[in-house]
Amino acid sequence: MKIKTTLITVTILIFAMSLTASSVLAGSKQRHRWEGVAIGVGAAILGHAIIQSHRAEPQRPVVRTHPQPGYRPHQPAGQRQGHWEWRSVWVPPNHETVWNPGHYNHKGRWVPGHWIHVQTTDGHWAQARVWVARGRAPY
Repeated sequence: MKIKTTLITVTILIFAMSLTASSVLAGSKQRHRWEGVAIGVGAAILGHAIIQSHRAEPQRPVVRTHPQPGYRPHQPAGQRQGHWEWRSVWVPPNHETVWNPGHYNHKGRWVPGHWIHVQTTDGHWAQARVWVARGRAPY
């Protein structure tokens, strides 16, 4: 019990002494004003730069897969060189997102409702007209 009362008394004395400290020890109000302004401006500039770096999208480098031609002869508008071919193309299957309501599974346990993907049409091969430009190898 004596340790508790001593500890409480010391804590109260330290707190009271910290409140009685005079503001005279802090120094003049005008002192170091410009240093504070410089620190504030620097912090604002740095904070702005950090925020802008997180908001801006990263610039992606331009990647050219084919070299740019140096000279191309003039072609009249609307006259493309090449021909149409019939080719087999793969048509991917179609899916639809539907809500599967909550239900009991085959083990008798409750399964909460959730979204599922249901295949509406199968994938298949189809014939399609494909433009084949002259001068390029067919794929």
